[in-house]
Amino acid sequence: MPAIAPANRIHPLCYEHHSEMTVRELSSSENGVAYDCKEPHCFVSYSRSDGYFLNTQNQFIIKRCPIPPHQYCAHDRYPMYLLEVQPEHPNFRLWRCPHCSMSRLGGQLT
Repeated sequence: MPAIAPANRIHPLCYEHHSEMTVRELSSSENGVAYDCKEPHCFVSYSRSDGYFLNTQNQFIIKRCPIPPHQYCAHDRYPMYLLEVQPEHPNFRLWRCPHCSMSRLGGQLT
């Protein structure tokens, strides 16, 4: 059985800006941490339990933004995070499971 990746070892990228996201502690009523895009005026966030989501209650912004991608691990169904992109290959996307560290590349498991 694969080992669980520790919380401080995941480094999700913003799916809009492809930059590494920063850690934000969640309130005591929620478990763990979330990650936020560090670009100004970007509402993209990621959490291990919810995957990518828009961190705003503003319905106008939610309706205008693209729907966050949802990739799920084939092994344990956890929401995956974007680990790597390659600017020279615009279609390249490497996704990683925060729970078992399984990777998915362009819809294929690696």
